[in-house]
Amino acid sequence: MIVHCLLLVVGLVVLTASAEALTRGAVRVARGLGVSPFIVGFTIVGFGTSAPELVVCLSAALRGTSDIAIGNVVGSNVANIGLVLGLSALVRPLAARMNFLRVEVPLVIAASLLLLFLARDNRFGRGDGAVLLAGFAALCVYMVRSARTEPPEVKEEVGKAAEGHLPLWLACVLLLGGLAGLIGGAHLLVTAAVDIARDLGVSEWVIGLTVVAVGTSLPEIAAGVAAAYRGQADLVLGNIAGSNLFNILLVLGTTVAVQPVRLSDSVVMTDIPLMVMFALMLLVTIANGMIVHRWEGAILLAGYAAYVAWQVSR
Repeated sequence: MIVHCLLLVVGLVVLTASAEALTRGAVRVARGLGVSPFIVGFTIVGFGTSAPELVVCLSAALRGTSDIAIGNVVGSNVANIGLVLGLSALVRPLAARMNFLRVEVPLVIAASLLLLFLARDNRFGRGDGAVLLAGFAALCVYMVRSARTEPPEVKEEVGKAAEGHLPLWLACVLLLGGLAGLIGGAHLLVTAAVDIARDLGVSEWVIGLTVVAVGTSLPEIAAGVAAAYRGQADLVLGNIAGSNLFNILLVLGTTVAVQPVRLSDSVVMTDIPLMVMFALMLLVTIANGMIVHRWEGAILLAGYAAYVAWQVSR
């Protein structure tokens, strides 16, 4: 049991460090190709925080542990809102100005509802994966086009996430090394998670929904808290909403396109609807003029704690 826990921690550390290396390398390469800092910060940085979920889900699905794969997506999306947004708002109240958030938040809810609809037959097949990936492609096109309409101060804030002066050769090394590290870290994490579930006598679904989901959300937690401390509310909310969209459309879409998975009745009737409920909480940010107060962050954290406690008690 101790060895399995150590392997889990090592896997999480490798995943987090590799995601950071991959993102930094990809950002520098994109800047070298002449892509604007704002577009890079708007897209590649957001993708980098979802890279751990992608490789972990693919690794789990290919190993036949689909509960960990699906639990990781559902649990990560819940953690992004309840844990990451809650912690970030406690660090500093968030007041965002990004126009795209007024569209992105409803898109998160729409994607969550789409997932609920696709799950009605208790499986995610390759056709469902194609639908989700098509949605991701459309999202990328829309993001790039809408980015041009953002206010100058938002472009400056988001563009800072793409700053860096790495030599191009080092960026390529980080890019390739980060990718290799993600694959190795995901293998360690999934193997350890399955073994821990067996040792504790709990389901792989619960481990995927809690331990693995929080672990793969570490890049979002670190980025969210750091951005909140610097007063960059647009980065916090943009990364959270973008990560949830990427998790559903890209991560789950790629996973089930490669390896279809079956779903239990409780996942379809309870767990995915709970993910939709947490997504609906993002509407509060729109209703409040894209402001998240500290007391709202405390409520989100309490809601997430209750969610985890309920899942474990099940």
